[in-house]
Amino acid sequence: MNQIEIIGLGSSDIEQMPLGIYRKLTGTDQLFLRTKEHPAVQTLEDEGVEVISFDDVYESHDTFEAVYRAIVDRLIETARYHEVVYAVPGHPLFYETTTKLLLQKHENNEAVVKVSGGQSFIDTVISTLSIPINEGFLLLDGTDLSVSQLNYAHHTLITQVYDSLSLGEAKLTLLDYYPADTEVKIVDAAGSTDESIHELLLHEIDHMDIRSNLLALYIPKVTDIGVKYRDIRQMTEIFDVLVSEDGCPWDKVQTHETLEKYLIEESYEVIEAIEQTDDAAIVEELGDILLQVALHSAIGSKNGYFDFFDVLESVNAKVIRRHPHVFGGESAESMDDLNRIWQNAKKKEGKKDKVKYEKEYGEKVLAWMKASIHEERALTDILHRRDD
Repeated sequence: MNQIEIIGLGSSDIEQMPLGIYRKLTGTDQLFLRTKEHPAVQTLEDEGVEVISFDDVYESHDTFEAVYRAIVDRLIETARYHEVVYAVPGHPLFYETTTKLLLQKHENNEAVVKVSGGQSFIDTVISTLSIPINEGFLLLDGTDLSVSQLNYAHHTLITQVYDSLSLGEAKLTLLDYYPADTEVKIVDAAGSTDESIHELLLHEIDHMDIRSNLLALYIPKVTDIGVKYRDIRQMTEIFDVLVSEDGCPWDKVQTHETLEKYLIEESYEVIEAIEQTDDAAIVEELGDILLQVALHSAIGSKNGYFDFFDVLESVNAKVIRRHPHVFGGESAESMDDLNRIWQNAKKKEGKKDKVKYEKEYGEKVLAWMKASIHEERALTDILHRRDD
């Protein structure tokens, strides 16, 4: 079993490459490349290095995952006969999926893999864009992006964006958090003679006719108050202030007991909004329910018993536990299966069967509430018609 050595080409041209890496690359008889689309490759070829790229693999597969696995399979097969030097853009350990897959092969004793150095694109991009990382900095993978990773208070650099399609996929996630007119930058080949920086609005990032393995998307720290209001951390901070000694005179004296009636009132208003099919009102009234949760949580935090994130942990863990047919290995083909799974999950939690008075109460009260809502609405319509 021969060795596969992974070397990083860096994020720029040959002038930015460390001398040791340059010597390794030019000292090999045969150099395998994930892609020839890199500013240093032409120089290496000019200096007599024989390169074999995997660009053809991209054309024969529909997904990047399939591409990377095919590349790794070829490298493993080649390494059966002689040592392999394999070069990738950037640093081998920065968002390089083929490195990850090859290291898994190493752990499984399917190959001997060595990771050598290479300049990371991060230093170059930070310098090119003058990113003030001391204010807070996030580095994210565009192919595995989720809203939960985003933080408006941090400068954010997103890698693994190659073209308009990958930029478009990242954009869909980003628009769930940032305003469409957020000003962003796309940098290509940072630090090289071919460096280019494009300033545009978030909703425009996939409109560019651009394709490169050296792209990065930069979103500066956002001060827009609207973004702050969409962040759950901002919500917890607001309510912690409200119940503090310097907070609102009303909020800071509330207890779990004094707030009980408001939860019932707000629940009624949610039902009223639903019955009236008023989406804007549903949003507002659900917000008022969340307000109650946040206020109870802030009181719990103030007293040192629990906080909002304890509530989140509890409900998320409970939902996962009680849905093993979704998040686990169980199968549910019928409502009887679902009921069995649900009851088994509750038993594992130590829940004991008991009379659910609140269910009967809820059904009776809900029927009355719905009837009263529609009666009131009908009466209002009659009075409006009389006025007309």
